Amino acid sequence: MRKHSRMNYIFCVLVILFAACKKNNTITTNISETSVSAPSVPEAVAPIQSIPSYEVGTGSGDLTIDGKSLDLTTIKLIKIKSGTYKSISIKNILASPSSPVSIKNNGQVKITEGVFTSNVSYIYISGDGDASIAYGFSFENIAFRAIKLDGKMSGVTIKNMSFKNVKDYCIAGENNNGSGLTYDGTANTRTEGFKILNCLFDNTGTIVFGGSLSKDNGEDSGFFKDIEIAYNTFSNTESGTVCSFSNVQDYNIHHNVVNNLNNSNNNHNGIFYMQGNGKFHDNKLTNYQGNAIRMWAYSRGSSPATVEIYNNICYNTRKYGAFEIQGFDRYIVPGKSTFVNAKVYNNTVGKMNTNKDWQGQILDLYNYGGTLEYYSNIGFDLYNNNSSITNMINNMSDVKIIKEENNKYSAKYSDVVGDLTKFNTLFTGLGASGI
Repeated sequence: MRKHSRMNYIFCVLVILFAACKKNNTITTNISETSVSAPSVPEAVAPIQSIPSYEVGTGSGDLTIDGKSLDLTTIKLIKIKSGTYKSISIKNILASPSSPVSIKNNGQVKITEGVFTSNVSYIYISGDGDASIAYGFSFENIAFRAIKLDGKMSGVTIKNMSFKNVKDYCIAGENNNGSGLTYDGTANTRTEGFKILNCLFDNTGTIVFGGSLSKDNGEDSGFFKDIEIAYNTFSNTESGTVCSFSNVQDYNIHHNVVNNLNNSNNNHNGIFYMQGNGKFHDNKLTNYQGNAIRMWAYSRGSSPATVEIYNNICYNTRKYGAFEIQGFDRYIVPGKSTFVNAKVYNNTVGKMNTNKDWQGQILDLYNYGGTLEYYSNIGFDLYNNNSSITNMINNMSDVKIIKEENNKYSAKYSDVVGDLTKFNTLFTGLGASGI
């Protein structure tokens, strides 16, 4: 009996051990490991780079910025201290397209008499020096001219400025870059790349640059090339024309807003009046008198350029149609200039010539020597003092129209546009969009 009891005891121990071994083989305990990483090191923050600049001005009086007294070989930024200045004179700064010089406001800068430039090139005079101020340079109650530009001035940009109550011309070229400078065929005797951008004009005179190209007297003066007038606002003036260039090649006038002009002015004016060739597009004009643009057109060289008028909104004029294209024999100088071709398309035009003393249609068309493509325009509430509205052209020419299609007219605005604020077209691919 003892032998069997001992054997049973041994057998039980072996069974327990076997069971324990089997359990350890089938059950695995998951041990979560805590990852260990090196202590985080803050990212190195690059120091804000301070652009080297000259700080000028005392905040009052007459300020002169003379390039002859500044080393502008490496420092390309000039900051004007905030304040109210009687005048600012900028002269003798001759920079290059690849390395222009900027003159900016450091706070709000007000001018009570005017800014004058002489012998400058490739400078940006811009009121965007303080992000919290929309128009860092402001001109108000100016008795004569706000900005006078004299002498060399290629590559000059005027930007982010406000003008209010300027009695004479608002921005003007003086004799040495207007009618007094004769073009000899070289870049030295023309002005290139002039720009007026993002400015506010309230009850001001005209932006005007004189000169002329004429076969009659052999004159070729005040010649501008590649100018841009864009993103500006014009309002509350009786000046007739807000912007005029008398001898220009390749202008680009776009994204300007015009409202409430010429309530009593009855001249046959153009709000924009351009002699030469270029493009007029994406502008919005409401409640005014005059053609939105008078294109008195010609091309430089022997190959005709194409002038274009597109994607504009024109609404509610007392006099005249939306656009005018016209040419004159005096502009055609053998070996120097020739005629243009024209395109007028994707414009929305309504309520023209409410005085009903002239045609009030989309286009006043005169002879200019070339052809016309005219398509995808929308018109409403127009006026024809002779008969019913047909193609919305007041045609006083023998211009050959080589393309005329998809133009839409209705007497009621609600048939063609959604409202009289945004003028969103009801027809895909017709009229102005994106303004």
